[in-house]
Amino acid sequence: MSVRSPPPKLEEFTFNRWKISTCKTRIMSSAEEEELNKSLELPHLPDMLFIHNRLELHHENGLLIQMNPVDALKRVNAHEDLIHVSMSQEWLDARKNSPHVNKIVHPYDWTFSTNYSGTVSHQKELRIESTSEGIDYEKLKVKERILFFDELVLYEDELDDNGCTKLSVKIRVMPSGFFILLRFYLRVDNTLIRVHDSRLYFQVEKDYVLREYSEREEKTENLSVSREMWTDQNQIVDHLPVKTMLLERIYL
Repeated sequence: MSVRSPPPKLEEFTFNRWKISTCKTRIMSSAEEEELNKSLELPHLPDMLFIHNRLELHHENGLLIQMNPVDALKRVNAHEDLIHVSMSQEWLDARKNSPHVNKIVHPYDWTFSTNYSGTVSHQKELRIESTSEGIDYEKLKVKERILFFDELVLYEDELDDNGCTKLSVKIRVMPSGFFILLRFYLRVDNTLIRVHDSRLYFQVEKDYVLREYSEREEKTENLSVSREMWTDQNQIVDHLPVKTMLLERIYL
């Protein structure tokens, strides 16, 4: 007798002309994996891929912002394994039987690193502009009532016990606006730690959403913090040098 999967957990919240929704459900089935493989060039997918998990924000003006795992995987390098460059031969020799690490037939980024910062579209005209305006983190520190909060894992993989890769998103809505953190976190044991963050901040008095995209990375041998901190995404990010920073306004 087959066991039925629990129904998806759907949340909806209306805020200041925004309709916000989240969906959380099971990891993908083998049938879904087979279908997805037809649209992606990757020879392997993350072990825990929550194909239906998503965050959506729809504004009355027509702006739609989505965070979903499939669009994120479309931005993973399906042809090169660039991370081998930073690994020692000793590290590679110790993992010569790892199916993730050794991609002789079809090299690809087996860490599933992505520069995905959300899927943005508009029913009328999409307007995104570069800006020098950063997110006001001091304002975000001001205590406010939380009107809505949710957190979703989009995909995760333990890299054959060689570390961890994870893409997740969380949103909090306050009376003054909302804040979203879409985070890609990668730890390859005894090699490197990488964090790609997309932060989106909307203030009710503005006619745009600020998006701050950053890439941080450091070799573990250069980290002066304790190993326990390596697995704490919220703490380790402050100890990784910024490699890339992009600031944008997404207009309503």
